[in-house]
Amino acid sequence: MKQLIKLSSALALMFAVAGAGFYSPVSFAETEAQKQQRIQERKDRRSQAVSERTGRAVTQAFELYQDDQVKEGLAILEGARTSSDFDRAFVDRYLGQFLVIIGEDMTRALEYLKRAAAPDILSFADQSQLLEMIAQVHLQEENFQQAIEAYRAWMHFTGEERHDTYYRIAGSYMQMSQYDQVLEPINKAIAMSDEPRESYYTLKFAALYEAQRIPESINVLEEMVQIFPESGQWWFYLGNTYQMQEQFEKALSALRVANLLGYIETRQHYLTLGQMFANNEIPFKAADTFDRQIRAGVIPENRQILMATASNYQAAREYAKAAEFYGKLGQTENDAEAYRRQGEAFLSIQRYRDAVTAFNKALELNVENPGRVHMSLISAHFYQEQYPQALAAVNRARRDSAFSRQARSWENYIRDKAQQKGVDL
Repeated sequence: MKQLIKLSSALALMFAVAGAGFYSPVSFAETEAQKQQRIQERKDRRSQAVSERTGRAVTQAFELYQDDQVKEGLAILEGARTSSDFDRAFVDRYLGQFLVIIGEDMTRALEYLKRAAAPDILSFADQSQLLEMIAQVHLQEENFQQAIEAYRAWMHFTGEERHDTYYRIAGSYMQMSQYDQVLEPINKAIAMSDEPRESYYTLKFAALYEAQRIPESINVLEEMVQIFPESGQWWFYLGNTYQMQEQFEKALSALRVANLLGYIETRQHYLTLGQMFANNEIPFKAADTFDRQIRAGVIPENRQILMATASNYQAAREYAKAAEFYGKLGQTENDAEAYRRQGEAFLSIQRYRDAVTAFNKALELNVENPGRVHMSLISAHFYQEQYPQALAAVNRARRDSAFSRQARSWENYIRDKAQQKGVDL
């Protein structure tokens, strides 16, 4: 996005955008004393004056610009006749700036700006502004390598090092997926900044994460949650990144803080939080998290979620709740295995009639291991004193060689109980 700022001076324009690039790489192998001497000599160089004819053209163009007639001002500058290299550079500078303001033909704008900068004959301040503008346009146009070179050329020319410049250089490397190259400039940006800037730390974290330097990215996140405690999302990212390293206890702690700060609010947030409870062997919390958000409409009632909720309730010995969710899964997906599990949950809380219903539904749906279901039906019928039905389940279970011996052991026991109760088998 371009930000255009009009200044009061009749011969100055300022352009501010996010960044860009210009010169080829230059060698910066000089001592600090040499650098200061070079810069001071450049500042002390005598300034040239623009010719009267060129000055009138630029002034007229700028007045049109002030009246929002930028294209008309551009036409004046394009027709301006110059008689010296200084005049040409002076006009080219504004031609480039006007094209940037219009936002059209940025390639041509850069040609003018580079041509104005090439002879290095403008004043130190104007040349400095021009070099930075070239960098800004390159970055705006996503010419990231040129942007990096241009910002470094600007720093070489001015001797200035600004945190925001290093941030833009780091961001350019990030855009080119050169993640390791991001670190030096972003570390300088962080060190030079007058206050902690969240965007700088975010960029450093992202570069380390994308470079698969996960332990180092965790270190950055651990700093961020201390420096920016009001930004709850970093606790969530910290929890996720701990999880990648299988540091499940730390992951859960971070996610709990994010939850307390009110940042856990989306479907993915709650799914991750619930999974972290499960990974830390806190099944009730896992199931309760899923349960609450299903009822709130945040998490969908799909196979994966219903099974996770039910199985975690079962692991927490909340068998009635487990049976409820197994039943939802069975009904939603016509799932025989879900009905079998529901029957087992009902058995655990002695709801034998409900267990029989669930087991029979599993059999109707061609459950994968019917012998196992028939064995469970023996118990469900027997404890309701339904001895004929229990014996019938024994006979069906005996057809499965895996359960034949176990089923036969029930037969005499059932007959004895039936005889004691006066039931004729």
